[in-house]
Amino acid sequence: MQAHEQEVLATAQHGSTIEALARETGSEPAHVKELYERELAHLESHAKVRGFLSVLACRNVRMVLRETDTN
Repeated sequence: MQAHEQEVLATAQHGSTIEALARETGSEPAHVKELYERELAHLESHAKVRGFLSVLACRNVRMVLRETDTN
């Protein structure tokens, strides 16, 4: 698989994750996208193993959204 094809698949996966998080938390998709992209970039900058970064980013954003919802 070429790098471009991998990037397209990753973008689609991230979009699905962002949509699911927005539905699950009742948050605006644009806000979730901003948080997710920021968290993913932070994780990528420090990661040696990148296989599960989207899972970790999703979990971290979910925690942030739940914390702001309860405050």
